This record gives sequence, C-alpha cells and structure tokens, in this order.
Amino acid sequence: MEPEAHKERRHQRQNCPEQEETDISVVIVNYNVKEFVANLLGSLVKAKKDYRLQIFVVDNASSDGSVTYLKNRFPDVTYIVNNKNAGFGKANNQAIRQAEGKYTLLINPDTIVSRNTLDVMYRYMENHQDTAAAGCKILNPDGTFAPESRRAVPTPLTALWKILGLPRLFPDSKRFSAYYLGGNDENKQGSVPVLSGAFMFFRTDVLRESGGFDEQFFMYGEDIDLCYRIRKKGWNIEYLPETSIIHYKGESTKKENIDYVVTFNKAMYQFFKKHYSFGYTLFFRIFILSGIVFKGALSYLGTIFGKMVQPMLDMVILNVLLIVFFMWRYSIAPENLTDRYHIEYFYVNIILSVLYMSTALYYELYGKNRFSIPAIVKSTGIAFAGVVVITFFLRELAFSRLILLLSAITSVLVLSSIRIIQINRSRRAPNIPGSFLERKLLLVGINEKTPGLIRKLRSRADWNYKLVGLVTQESATDRDEVENIPVIGDLKDILKLVRYHEVDEILFTLPAVDHDQILRTISELRETSVYPRIVADSMDYIVGKTNVDYLDDMPVMDVNLPYFSRWNLFLKRSLDLSVSMLLLAVLTPFMAIPVIIKRRKRQNVNIFFSDSQSKNLALLLPYDQHRWINRYLLLWYVWMGRLSLVGGPIIPDRKPHFANVKPGLTGFRQLSDNRLFHEEERQQHELYYLQNYSVWLDLDILIKTLVYRHPTLQSIDIP
Repeated sequence: MEPEAHKERRHQRQNCPEQEETDISVVIVNYNVKEFVANLLGSLVKAKKDYRLQIFVVDNASSDGSVTYLKNRFPDVTYIVNNKNAGFGKANNQAIRQAEGKYTLLINPDTIVSRNTLDVMYRYMENHQDTAAAGCKILNPDGTFAPESRRAVPTPLTALWKILGLPRLFPDSKRFSAYYLGGNDENKQGSVPVLSGAFMFFRTDVLRESGGFDEQFFMYGEDIDLCYRIRKKGWNIEYLPETSIIHYKGESTKKENIDYVVTFNKAMYQFFKKHYSFGYTLFFRIFILSGIVFKGALSYLGTIFGKMVQPMLDMVILNVLLIVFFMWRYSIAPENLTDRYHIEYFYVNIILSVLYMSTALYYELYGKNRFSIPAIVKSTGIAFAGVVVITFFLRELAFSRLILLLSAITSVLVLSSIRIIQINRSRRAPNIPGSFLERKLLLVGINEKTPGLIRKLRSRADWNYKLVGLVTQESATDRDEVENIPVIGDLKDILKLVRYHEVDEILFTLPAVDHDQILRTISELRETSVYPRIVADSMDYIVGKTNVDYLDDMPVMDVNLPYFSRWNLFLKRSLDLSVSMLLLAVLTPFMAIPVIIKRRKRQNVNIFFSDSQSKNLALLLPYDQHRWINRYLLLWYVWMGRLSLVGGPIIPDRKPHFANVKPGLTGFRQLSDNRLFHEEERQQHELYYLQNYSVWLDLDILIKTLVYRHPTLQSIDIP
C-alpha cells in the first residue's frame, strides 16, 4: 500500500505543479571510483519511488575519466568538478551550499542502498521533528555488520582505547569498545551520538545552520565533529536499522598503511584539540598525543615487519641449504660444524644473501611479482652464479661447485614450492601461473542478458574458474539451462546451494536481481566464506569488495606476439626436446615391442600445421582403444618437431586459427575445453596463450594437465 506521505505529495503536485520542491538532495564525493558511483546511482534510481531527487557528484580531481564516464550514463546528475583533491569535508560543503532538498543525504560513493532506504529515512524525519539526522545499518561486503554504523563521541579515554586497537580485541566491551557503542544490539533502533560519514540523512536547514563539515579535517573525523556540534545544539541523531546499505570498500583501506595511520590519528587529535583540550592539563594532552604517535609508530613497524617476513624466510632457507649440503659433502656431524665450517665460509653466505636480495628486488619479487616462479628461478640462479664467479677470483673463499649446484637446485625447488602453496591458499591470486585450484562460481539472476554474460565470462581466458550453475531470482522458471550451464535452484535455497557445491564466489546480475535481494542474500551468507560480487546493469564490469574487473568482448591484439619471438621459440623447442627425450627413455623398454608389432595397423591422420601446410600422423585407430601406444607415438612426433608438448588443439582436417602454431599434446585452450561451447571463445583462449606466452606458462600448463588429470592427450577429434 502506498504511504500516506506519498499520496499527499502526489496530490499536491498534480494540483499545484508550480509548488513542486526537491524532497532529497544527495551528495556523493568521488575520487577514482567511477564504477562504484555508477552502481550507487543505479540503486538510488530504483529507491527513488515518488520522491524528487537532486543528486550531486563532486569529483575530487579523479584521473580515471570519472566525469565523462558518469555523464554519459547519468546526464541528469549535477556534477561539480574540482581541479585538485579538496578533501572529503570541503567537497561535501560545495554541494551542501547548492542543495535545494528538504533533506540532504551525504553518502559514500562505494555504497549501495536498498529500495526502501530513502522512504524509511524520509518518513522517520517527517514524523520526528526533533531529529536532525538519521543513519541506517551498514553492512560490509561479506554481509557482516559494520560497527561504524553508529559510534560514540571519542572522549580522551575512548579515543585512547581506539588508538590502541582495543575495540578489535574486545568488540562487545562497553568500556574498551565504547567508541563503537560495544555491547549494543545492531538491530535496535535508538538515539546515537555519531553517525558514519558513509551515510548521513540530514535536515538541510540544520546542516546549513551548522556550517556543514569543518574543512580543517581533510579526511576522517569530520563526521564526528559535525554530529558533536549538532547534538550540542539540542538536536537528536537517530540510528534506524530498519533499512541497510552495503559499504563496498568499508574494509578496503589498508589499516597498516602509514598514510592511513597518520591521517586517521591526526584527525583524532584535531577533534580532541578542538573540543577537549581546554579542560585538560598540558601533561594529559601530551599523554594523548604520545598515544597517537605510539599507535602510528606501532602500525608502521608492523607494516615493515610484515614486508620483511618473506625475504627473511627466503634467505634463511638459502643459507641453511648451503650449510646442509656442506655438511653432507664433507660428512660433518652437526656438533662439529663450527670446527669445520670456518669463518671465511660464512663470507660466502653473506655474498649469497646480498646477491639474492639485490636480484630479488630488481625482479620485484617482494612487490608485484611476489608469486612469480620465474622471478624465484632468476634470483636464485643469478645469486649462486655470482657466488661461483666471485669465489673463482677469491681462492681463499673457494667453495665446492657441487655444493653450490645442489644448493641452487634445491633452493629453487623449495622456494618455488612455498610460492605455489601461497598462491593456492590466497584468494587474491586465483588467476596467475601456479594456481591449480579452480574457483567455483555461482551466477545469481537470469534475464535476457544472461547468455551474453556467460559468454563474456568464458571469454576471459585469464580467469581460472568453474561456473557450477545458475540460481534464479524467483522460484518458478521454465529454463533447465542457459548456454549449457544448468539452473540448480533459486534464491530461497542459496545457503544450501553454496554449501553443497562449496562455492567460492557469487556473481549477482543487475537488474535481474534487485538491490534488496542482494542485501538480504549477502546478509544470509555472512557466516560463510563466499565472496559476493555484482555485475553492473551494462554487463561490462564486475564490482567486488576492493576491485573492479572489466568484461571486454575481445582482448586487444598485440601485433608482436611473444610466442613468435626467436628466443621463446628456442626455449619452447628446448623444453619439447628435453621432456620428450626423458619420457621416451622411460617408456621405450615397455612400448617398443607393441609399437613394432602393430606398425602395419597404423592409419594416417591429416593435421594442419599452418594455413597451407599439413602433415600426416600415423596412429592406431580408434584412438582411445590404443591410448598408451598413441601417446608414445605422439611423443616421438614431439621429439621430431612435428608437434609440441603445449600448443594448439590436434583436430584432423581443420586449419588452425593462428598460422605457424604447432598443435600440442595439451594446451591452454584444451584445459578449458570443458567450459567452452562457442568457436569465438576457443579462439580467444588460443589468442591469450600467444599474447602471454613464456616457457613458464608452458610448464604451468603441463603441471595443471597432470594435476587435473585432464585427458588432453586423448583429445584428437577422430570420427
């Protein structure tokens, strides 16, 4: 039923259109998060109902083309463009001064509102004239309650507990977690001292009379200061858990980041100095400032320590292995090590450590390439090679070459194994070489755009996932599958489906699933480890907790494909020769006689090697009935250069998509064949392999073929 407030307002507009006024002004401050702003604006449009909205987007000198991007999608929004980052408070004030609405909603760009959010806020404020501002329940992206939804004014003592991190240790303590009103029920409505700056629904006249935000606060603390000043004037501030929003980046700020620590603690001190310093002695003010400095220093040192753990562990492994092989080579008991491992040999350890760390930093092994196996191999190899060269000229440091060789090989294996374990345990690195665990993905919401979305997902060759099924937004559906993906249930059974299929990630598709359904579902899944993300209405990007992934129809074609460089072709051929010779040496004693006996039964299979050239492979047919003999024969073809271990698919009488690419016993496309149903999807996987080729990618594909036990060696399509 339509609320009375809506009926009355509609009646007034129909009879007195000249008296129409803005109901709600919405202020959004953007800084390089255009996709999140677009999602928020979409949710506001759906929550608008019969209210007249005036929406401001204040852009703080974004460098990602935010204004043009948003104007093309939401031309009715008022845009205020700053040529420098003015800070959160000042940017909001720019729009507040132009606000025409009876109420003004100040909201973060990385949020999504429910359909009833504006209505709940408006009706409450209309019925409670003593309330200056109201906030709602804020949910984190995983559905958990965000404690910053309502807070206390930070007295010197509560500020100190917050600075020392005690609310995290004692979240339900009324004393140590007083900053977040610890112990209060998240679903209980009531008056609160402070609202989160992520969502503040104000009376516009009160907001203006208070002067808006204090602009001395660049970021953090301005919401506390504003609420404190308004309550001092006798106004009430209310927390309304009847409606909720998702704050998508509520946890994205790195708390160990020194910039965050300095900015946040500076804001805390600014607030304390502004409102409390007059009532306390100089000694106590110095005590509070010392606490802020101590927390900042502690956070900074924690960051440094966290960054040093991995390199220190790597260097310990290198040096321990060097010493272990020294003990093995000269049969030294542990208790006699110091007698035989003279002080000059420790100089070798120092040289090795310096060379390794220098090379690792050059290859950014502890930065963006922290999971890179090639960087491990290069850093370790160069470090040990450097030790060999240096000890050759410094004879007093001469070391056994056998010890160095064995230490180098073992170090590469151990360090690479550690990285592979880290890759497969990390949720942030599912799509890089070395990740063997497919992420199980559930797609929620079916509409006319779903087939296109599925095809876009399949075309992302760099995403290592398995689409386990589709979930409908309603209980009734006449579809059993879409694009060969089965419909496995509906939203009411989402928790059972997630647990039964051991789902890692959920994609909600807009507008098939509305924001209210997303909010309810995320809240229901808050006790699971599933990672929820949202596909935008435009189907061109996916918004996650801290990132945005674009769904491009086709990758950009690189004219100079790495696959065809002479060096890479040489490495590829070397890999083919070494691996095929090793396997042939192992298999020949068992396979030679059967192959000779059945030699006359072989049949020629025509395989294209380029657009115009083709060659015959002599195999036993049907292929599957002679699987091991055929595999043995294919290894001979690899050794002779007709095939490659890793390459394009072996399909008789079909010309390849890309010329001069050898067919392979396995390949990047072959690993994904079970989820590719259209030719353009297969072509994009083959193109991705050529664009991102390295010998390490070949090794990754070979290992995955063995790990998955993928039947790529029997995938020859013979009628």
